[in-house]
Amino acid sequence: MGGLEQLVVRLSQHGRERGIESVVLALGPDGPVRELLQRVNVPTVWLGGLAGMTPTAIRRLAQEVDAFGADVVHGHDVGPWLNAVATRTLRPRTPVLGTFHQTVEPQGKLRPAAMAAAMFTQSLVACGSEVRASLERWSPKLLSNVVTIENGVPLEVATGEEARRAARERLGLPQDATVVGYLGRLSEEKGPDLLVDAFLRHFADAKDTHLVMIGPGPMEATLRARAAASPLAGRVHFTGALLEASKLLPAFDVYVQPSRREGRSLSLLEAMAVGLPTVSHAIPAIREVHRDGETALLVPSGDVDALAGAVKRLAHDADLRSRLGEAAKREVQRYSLSTMVDTYARLYRGAAARAQA
Repeated sequence: MGGLEQLVVRLSQHGRERGIESVVLALGPDGPVRELLQRVNVPTVWLGGLAGMTPTAIRRLAQEVDAFGADVVHGHDVGPWLNAVATRTLRPRTPVLGTFHQTVEPQGKLRPAAMAAAMFTQSLVACGSEVRASLERWSPKLLSNVVTIENGVPLEVATGEEARRAARERLGLPQDATVVGYLGRLSEEKGPDLLVDAFLRHFADAKDTHLVMIGPGPMEATLRARAAASPLAGRVHFTGALLEASKLLPAFDVYVQPSRREGRSLSLLEAMAVGLPTVSHAIPAIREVHRDGETALLVPSGDVDALAGAVKRLAHDADLRSRLGEAAKREVQRYSLSTMVDTYARLYRGAAARAQA
C-alpha cells in the first residue's frame, strides 16, 4: 500500500471529524486498502476488478456516486481522475476534483484526453511544488484551478525506547544493531535497487548494521534474489506488504529515501515525524522538504557510492543522527495531517456550494 492509498484512507477517516462523509470506489485488483478502510469504518465499494475507462466501469461508478448522493467526486492521480471525470457524462452536475502525487506527465494519446478532462475539473490539486510545476506544464494555460495542498502526516506518533524495542521485535532485528531502513513501494522510480546495491557494496565490514526494506512492488523478487546471493544475506530483510507499516519506523536508526523521481513522499514525512535522520538523493521534490546538512544528508541523484557514504557517516555518528533527527522533527510540523484534512474539507464544501449555486 503506497502513499496515495494511505492518504485516501486518512482523508476519508479524518474528514468524518469535519463533517465530510466519504465512500471509496475501487477499480482494478483487490488489495489491502479495503481491510484498512474497514478497520476505520469507511464504506468501500470494490467494483469487482473492472478495468477503468470502459463503458461498464463508468456506468457502475456513476451508479455508486448516485446511490451515495455524492456532492463531489475526488480522483487521485491520472487514471482514477479520468474515470471520475468520465462519470460526469452520466452525472453532469457533480463536480470533480483531482489530486496528483507524481511528476510523471500524461504522454501520447493520454495527454489531449487529460487536457480536455482538466476543463471539466473544478480543482487540480498538487501535493507539492514540483508536482504543481508538472501540472502547469500540461494543463490548459487558461485554467486557474491548479492549487497546492501539501501532503500531511500524523505528528503524534510513538517514539522512544519502548517503541524502538517493540518495532525491532516485530521485525526480528537485534536490539543492539544499527538499522538502516526504507519504507515504500519497491518500484523503479523509488530507487530501492540503489539502496540495496549501496548496502551490498559497502557494508560488508559493518557487521552490526542491518538493512530493512518495508513494502511490496515489482522489484521485490529481483532484490530479494540479489540480497540472497550476497554474503550479507542475513543482514538484509524484506517485509513485503504490511498494514500500518509506519509504526515500524522507530526500529530504524537511519531512514533512506533513494527515489529517482518523487512527488511528496508520505514515508519521508513519517520518518521525520519519528525523528529519524534521512539520507536521500537531492532531487527537487526532496529539496522542497529537506535541507542538506540541517535536516538530512542529500547526495547526487543516482550516485550509489555517495548514497552509501552518507549512510555510513550517519551510522557511525550518533550525535549527527540526533541533531538531524531533531531538526527534521521540528521541520515536519509544517506538514500535519490535520492541516491537510482541513484544507481538503474547505475545498469539498466550496466545490459543492458552487455546483448548487
